[in-house]
Amino acid sequence: MKKAEIRKIVLAQRTELPEKEFRERSQRVIEFLTPFLTPGKTIASFKAIPHRNEISLDSLEGDFAFPRVISAAEGTMEMVLASEFTSSEWGIPEPVGGTVVKPTDFDIVLIPLLAFDKNGQRVGYGKGFYDRYLALCRPDCLKIGISLFDPVDLIEQVESHDIPLDIAICPTILYDFR
Repeated sequence: MKKAEIRKIVLAQRTELPEKEFRERSQRVIEFLTPFLTPGKTIASFKAIPHRNEISLDSLEGDFAFPRVISAAEGTMEMVLASEFTSSEWGIPEPVGGTVVKPTDFDIVLIPLLAFDKNGQRVGYGKGFYDRYLALCRPDCLKIGISLFDPVDLIEQVESHDIPLDIAICPTILYDFR
């Protein structure tokens, strides 16, 4: 399936997901994720986009850095340790102030997904922010995708700049692509 088609299908599935099932799926994903978040790790996370029905990781404990757009036109972002957030022009919670963490400092980057396939390729919202950021991280930085749904068989149109996942977590199972 092509990325645009996958985006359309998954966004509709998220919208139609009953609240109780959304909470149950989210909880199962968090249970799979928690063992990776050991003390001493430098972790980039994300704040859920409320109107996109994304999994909230707010219940997790630890010091996390969160994405803030540097340039929408260039598709660049930075990760920031912060405790205050504001809503961006796209309705995404972004850090206010805080301390910027270098991409090479991260041990783990948690990535919100619309979908992923059985090869570790991923589909986000299509702007390339995470691909550009992940290209700056250390090769041993663990890239963990977070999804509400099981993988699709194959994502078509994978490009040379697309950075695959090391691990994908969905409600039913954890996929390790390393």
